Amino acid sequence: MRKTIEQERANFCIKKVKSITLNRDRYKNYARDLSSFIISNGLIPTLAFYKKEEKKLVYDTINEWLKEKKLIENDALEELANSDFQLLRLATIEILAIANWLKRIVEAEIKED
Repeated sequence: MRKTIEQERANFCIKKVKSITLNRDRYKNYARDLSSFIISNGLIPTLAFYKKEEKKLVYDTINEWLKEKKLIENDALEELANSDFQLLRLATIEILAIANWLKRIVEAEIKED
């Protein structure tokens, strides 16, 4: 059965959010802020910011999605910092789309304490 890209994104985010067992509130906050960080700061600075310790789970989610879509092979920050403009633009569009789904799913799946 074929699925739309939106179904793929939603399914990926549901699985990722449900797999988070520790620091769920932090993950929720960082996931909610992701798209606004990208829009105001750009993708590469946002990736550098999210690669830090407490935000790393969201970074790993992004990294995994980009690997699944075959936009990168290893590390998003390294590869996109050295990529051409077209790949960076495509990755930005894709991450904004996954960030949108991630925000929706964390709102639905992670309840406030």
